[in-house]
Amino acid sequence: MNILLDFIPFQHNGGVGGAASFAKAIYDELFRKKTDEHTLFAVCDKRVSKGQQYDYEQLAQKNDVQLLDLSDATLSSMIAKNKIDVFFIAIGQFYAGYDLSGIHCKTIMFIHDLYNLESSDNLVDLTIHDPNAESAWLRFKRITNVVIGRKKAKSLQSYERIMPLYAASNTVAYTVSDYSRMALHYYFPEIKKPIHVCYSPDKGGRMDETIENAQLNEMVKDGKKYLLMIAANRNYKNPHTLLRVFKRLAEEYPDLYVLTLKYGCSTHPRHIDIPFLSDSDLEHAYHHAYALVFASYFEGFGYPPIEAIKHGTPVVASNVTSIPEILGEAGVYFSPFYPADMYRALKMIIDNRDIRKAEIECQVEKVKQRQQDDLRHLVEQILTV
Repeated sequence: MNILLDFIPFQHNGGVGGAASFAKAIYDELFRKKTDEHTLFAVCDKRVSKGQQYDYEQLAQKNDVQLLDLSDATLSSMIAKNKIDVFFIAIGQFYAGYDLSGIHCKTIMFIHDLYNLESSDNLVDLTIHDPNAESAWLRFKRITNVVIGRKKAKSLQSYERIMPLYAASNTVAYTVSDYSRMALHYYFPEIKKPIHVCYSPDKGGRMDETIENAQLNEMVKDGKKYLLMIAANRNYKNPHTLLRVFKRLAEEYPDLYVLTLKYGCSTHPRHIDIPFLSDSDLEHAYHHAYALVFASYFEGFGYPPIEAIKHGTPVVASNVTSIPEILGEAGVYFSPFYPADMYRALKMIIDNRDIRKAEIECQVEKVKQRQQDDLRHLVEQILTV
């Protein structure tokens, strides 16, 4: 049985973030479960850099996976030439620029979210602005593209390139949350079949004894009380509101810090920004944080809250899209559109860190079991014609 895997997530956008982690967690389990009856191939694109988080060439060599280069051939010709029985696409959105026609083998395909389309439709881009991260000219261009409908048209065009394969009879359609499932049915009524939900699998993060990053190591060693935000370089993660609210909180709590990843600059003497953390250091960041702030305007699934509560770390989170579904009663919620509401929620945690302790313990077990069950079923689906 010949199986074609998707290694594009290890390359896309530098190969750093939840997409790469999602794919790696699935493949780790698949490599454990495969037998001598399974011959593995994986698609990559040699025109794109290998990516920072995982070396897909080493992964292929270690697990006896033959790499197929998209710069040399189309997907359909690869599938025909290598007699592929099952094609697994981990992140369907990353294939909008490739030819998906002529694929008739069993295909298992994820579309994780419809962020670009939904953010255009609900005009949230008119609200988002961070003067530290975006010039007035870039903001004007972005808002203009939303107002005249160019962004929505471009988003639709991108999804419409992948939707014929996703909706095809030979494709088993997947997404990562009930919210994303309903959004897909809402925006694309041509999908007449069930869309299966598979929670993003546990990344199995390890935490080494030592912390590599000097700034994080110093914060942990000194016992600094810090709020943590992941992927603060992305506007939809809402870093500008957190940093605005933090300046107000810093007046009341002189021992409080905020730690952001990838924001790009510091906005306060007690704002520490770190451009990159290894997987182990990220686990340390979760473990030692006073609380995680997950202020997103949108999420298809959202790894950080689940990773944080597995360390017993409280989460202050937006009350929109998939976040309440995944985090359940373990979160302290606020509206991402109201700084005063974020201020209220953060003060609840700062004044009583154990306010959701019992709910956190319950949700950790609930999500852990769901992740295990969903991953097992997905891998069985990939390994079966």
